[in-house]
Amino acid sequence: MQAVGYGAYQKVQAETSSPGELVVLLYDALLKNLRRAVAALEAGESERVNEALTRAQDITLELRAGLDADAELAQELSPLYTFLFRSLVEANVTKDAGLVLKLHEIIAPMRDAWVFAVRGGTPSTGVSGG
Repeated sequence: MQAVGYGAYQKVQAETSSPGELVVLLYDALLKNLRRAVAALEAGESERVNEALTRAQDITLELRAGLDADAELAQELSPLYTFLFRSLVEANVTKDAGLVLKLHEIIAPMRDAWVFAVRGGTPSTGVSGG
């Protein structure tokens, strides 16, 4: 029952958020899945690793698909998203926790930059924990 309520909350949040806020939500979900993957790797749970990294790959593709091809920023982000996607696939195949952690280190400041751009002020990085 609780999962259904949370799913409904997420749907409403996605439908009422600005495009910039949607990008932040995607980054939050991406980082959350990377943390899940690391935890699953540490627990030796291959299926959970695969689920988390596959979801992270899907989110990365969604971020790339959402780029405005005419924007200068898109020219810079597109190859980066391609790199992240390929690295996520590699991490999933090799089950490399170190690579997943490295990707988290790359993505977290990107998320913070989006928070700063969308909300202004200092970004709060409440997503780095569990």
